[in-house]
Amino acid sequence: MLSASDTRRSLATLTLALLVIPCLISLAAASERHATAAAPAGWLVQPKGEAGCIHARGTNRCARARAVTSPEDVAISPDGRHVYVAAYGSNAVAVFARNRRTGELEQLSRRRGCVRHERGGSCASARALANPTAIALSADGKNVYVTSAGSDALTVFARNPRTGALRQLPGASGCLSQRPGGGCLVGRGLNEPTSVAVSPDGRHVYVAGRRFPSGIAILERASDGSLTQPSGASGCISHRGGSGCAVARGISAPEEVAVTPDSREVLVAGMRSNAVAVLSQGPAGLSQAPDETGCIANRAGEGCARGRALAGPVDLAVTANGRGVYVASSIGDAVATLRRDPSTGVLTQSQSRAGCISQNGGGGRCAVGRGLDEVWGVAVTRDGRNVYAVSAKVNMLSAMTRRSTGTLAQLPGRYGCFIRGGGFGCPEGRGLTVAVAVAVSRDGRNVYVASEDAYLGSIAVFRRRGR
Repeated sequence: MLSASDTRRSLATLTLALLVIPCLISLAAASERHATAAAPAGWLVQPKGEAGCIHARGTNRCARARAVTSPEDVAISPDGRHVYVAAYGSNAVAVFARNRRTGELEQLSRRRGCVRHERGGSCASARALANPTAIALSADGKNVYVTSAGSDALTVFARNPRTGALRQLPGASGCLSQRPGGGCLVGRGLNEPTSVAVSPDGRHVYVAGRRFPSGIAILERASDGSLTQPSGASGCISHRGGSGCAVARGISAPEEVAVTPDSREVLVAGMRSNAVAVLSQGPAGLSQAPDETGCIANRAGEGCARGRALAGPVDLAVTANGRGVYVASSIGDAVATLRRDPSTGVLTQSQSRAGCISQNGGGGRCAVGRGLDEVWGVAVTRDGRNVYAVSAKVNMLSAMTRRSTGTLAQLPGRYGCFIRGGGFGCPEGRGLTVAVAVAVSRDGRNVYVASEDAYLGSIAVFRRRGR
C-alpha cells in the first residue's frame, strides 16, 4: 500500500507527464510542419513497401504484377482512375486501378488486368501487339492507342471508364499495320513505331515511325475511336518522302511525337536529326514552314534554327498553356528548354544558361543538374510548377522547379533526385533500374516511372508534395 507521500509523488509525476507530453507532441508537429514548409514545391516521396513500386517478379520490396516485363511507357487516364503500361518484353499492356488519394496501384483481376499479343494466356488476347513501345489515351478517356515495334502497327482499344478494362475494336478497326495481313488496315509511316499522340480536340492520332522511311502517320479519328488514314500526302509526312508522303526536315528517326494543347501543331523529336520539328495541322495534312522556323536543331543543318542541348532528342513535354516545351536529350545529357509562340507555333531557345539544364552544365552553357546522364524521359506537371526527368544510364529520377520564365532549376539536396540504391546525395528510389519513361497524373499528386530493369521491369510510384 502506498504511503501518502508516495501517492503525492505519483500524482505529481502524472501531472507533469500530462503537461509535458502534449508539449512534446506539439513540438514534434511544429518541427514536421517546419520541415515540410522548408521543403521546395514538387518534392517527391516514395511510399514504403509494396505501395512504392511494382515489379515483374515482386522483388526489391515491390508488389508483383503480370505482363510488365521491360516496360517502355506508362500512361494515366484523364480521370485519374487507371494506369496503363506498355510492356515490350511481355508483348502486352498491363492495366492498373489507381487510388486517386494515395496514387497506389492495383492490377485488375484475371484477364482484365492485361491484354497480350495473340494468345493471351492469363491476359485477354489482342492482335498486332508484339513488342509495344508507346501508349496514349484520348482526352475523353474512351480509347487507348498502343504502338508495337514487333508488329509495325498501332492497336486500337475501347476503354471501359468504370473498370478501366480494354477491348480491342473488332475486325480491321482494331489495328493499322505497315504489313499487309493480320486482319489490320494497311497503313503508311508505321515502320517500327516509337510514339503515339492523340490531339486534344480528339480529331487526329499521330504515330512516329522510326525505321526508313522515317515519318509520321496522320490518322483521322472517328467518334468510336476507330482510325482511317487519308490517301496521299494528307496521310503521312516523311523525312525523305516516298510512299506518297509529304516531306519534312528534322524528323529523321523520330522518337517522340507530341501535340500542342490547341491541337494546331505537332512536334517531333528527330533523334538522328538532333532536332525538334514543328509541323502544322491543316486540311491537307501536316506542313512545315520552309524557313528555319520549321525546326530547331543542335547544329546548323537541314535549314533549322540553331539550338543547344538537343543531341539525340527522345522525349517531349509541353506545358498546359502551350508556351513551354521541354526536350529530353539522351546524347546531350540534358533537358532543353524551348519557348513556343502560341500565335505562330515557332520554337525558340534562350542563348543563356536558362536554355538548358545539363548533367555537367554543358561546358558552362547550361544550368547544372544531377541525374541527367542519358535522359530518356521528361514530364511537366499540369500546374506548370515542376518538371521531372529520368536517366536510363544512372537509374535516377530528377526533380526540377519551373520558374515563371519557364527556366528550370533542380530542387536542392535530397529533394532533387532519387537513385537506385541511394547515393550521391539522393535517397534510394526503388524500381528505377534503366528508367526510360516518366508520367505525372493530371491531378498533380503522383509521378510514375517505367523502368526496363534488366528485362524484368518495374513501375515506381511517387507522391508529390508541396503542391
